[in-house]
Amino acid sequence: MLFTASLTIPANTPVNVPLAQRIPVHAGTVRRVWVRWRWGTARLCGCRLLREESQVWPLTPQEWFYSSVYPVEFDEEYLIDKEPYYFDLEAYNEDDLFSHRLWVAIEVMLEQETSASLQRVSIWT
Repeated sequence: MLFTASLTIPANTPVNVPLAQRIPVHAGTVRRVWVRWRWGTARLCGCRLLREESQVWPLTPQEWFYSSVYPVEFDEEYLIDKEPYYFDLEAYNEDDLFSHRLWVAIEVMLEQETSASLQRVSIWT
C-alpha cells in the first residue's frame, strides 16, 4: 500500500519550529520511500520523517532531506509491527518570500503480502 502526504510550507518556517503533518500507515514493512519537491526551492527547505518522536529518515540524527530538483528515493526494510501506525513529517522553509510544496510517499507491504510473496518465491525455488 502507498501512503502519501502533500505539504505546503509557508515562507519563514524556521528549522527549529518545523511544520508537521502526520502520515497514517498500516502494520507491515516499509519497502520504499519517496520525497519530491516542487521546482524552485533552491535548497531553502528540508524535511525529515519521525516515528514516536525519534528520527527515522534521514538516518543521521538531526539531518534533513534538503530540497532539490532531484527526488529522494530509496528502498527500505523498516518493520512496523506495533503502534503507533504513523510517521510524522516535519519540514521547514527558509525562503523569506515564497511557500514551497513537498510530496512524500511511503510504500508499506502488509504482513499478508509479505507472506504471499515468500510463498510465491518458494514455489519457484
